[in-house]
Amino acid sequence: MNPEKLPISQRLTGPPPKYGEPKEVGIFSLTSKGFKFNDTQNLKYYIEPEDKERVRFDLNQGFPEKLVKWKGGGKGLEQKILKWINEAKKADPDILSDVDFVTLRGHLTKVACSPYDRADEWRKLAVTKFNGTLYISAVPYPKATDLEAADSEAADSYSKEDLNDYRGHKFEQHLTADKPGGAPDPNAKIDLNDWFYTVVKSRLNTHNLLFSAEVDARVADDAVAPPACYREMKTYSGTFESWKEETNAYKCRCWAQSHLVGVPKIDVGFYDEAKVRKVNTVESVNISDIAKKHDQDVCMNFCDDFLSYVKRCVTKDSVVYLFRRGQEWDEKTRKREDFVTCEESRNPEHKFLPDWYTSAV
Repeated sequence: MNPEKLPISQRLTGPPPKYGEPKEVGIFSLTSKGFKFNDTQNLKYYIEPEDKERVRFDLNQGFPEKLVKWKGGGKGLEQKILKWINEAKKADPDILSDVDFVTLRGHLTKVACSPYDRADEWRKLAVTKFNGTLYISAVPYPKATDLEAADSEAADSYSKEDLNDYRGHKFEQHLTADKPGGAPDPNAKIDLNDWFYTVVKSRLNTHNLLFSAEVDARVADDAVAPPACYREMKTYSGTFESWKEETNAYKCRCWAQSHLVGVPKIDVGFYDEAKVRKVNTVESVNISDIAKKHDQDVCMNFCDDFLSYVKRCVTKDSVVYLFRRGQEWDEKTRKREDFVTCEESRNPEHKFLPDWYTSAV
């Protein structure tokens, strides 16, 4: 194990590292039939409600009859950004020439929000270096829902996670259409295998990033280029007033998801008893001011520190390194402090770059 530990703290001071404006370099769709390169079939267009103060969206409408469950095997690094790179290199062999890190937005979000997240929000991340580029992936660990799902393969069984996913997509149905100026269709089926993604490049201080991110919808105005044309959508059980007092981690994730991709606005649907009563549109950059719960500079400083730490630790090619969160007692502060450690993995199951990718790239 590398003896160096990276502290996780809300006390990070100093000006934030420069974060370059994200630039979209590609798109793709995921469907029940697989990966589709440079494809917009799952892109939706944002339709603003006539009166956002008085909406009545039933998030349970059509459940479970309208739900097409996720069939598995499509949410990881392999099915997303790696397949896009494999196709993109056919047109641009130098697509990775200036890239330090390849990953998913979700992993960067978890890292950036670490100072405000619980220690168990992410237990470990896997990193490997290949041809000079660092790849960051999740290391899955068993969850109760996973074990329950493994025990029941019946197509007519539904978990709480299925219902939560359905509700999120149902809210999006009320705010989107298949074409510009179209009408939302809340009676349509909800297929959890259908996704649209953007692929962006950006730079955090000295770190050049390439990552993919799910897109909920885009505005129809062609004068607004991606990724600034995209919109995020969230649901929240409660009122806008209670949302403002929500935990650091929740608010931080809402902000980071949008900030990293360059999405300027988030539509939040506030509901009780599965009925959305009001929709608020929030400027992403203003979430910290509304919540007064987390410091964006602290988040970006830690993300920068983490990526620098990864560069120092990952020295061998084609070896998987595990980055783990932990806690220990600090005599100076008289409380438990969070930190990240790094070690080489000896477990072949942690390998996440598939052979088809390493042989083609």
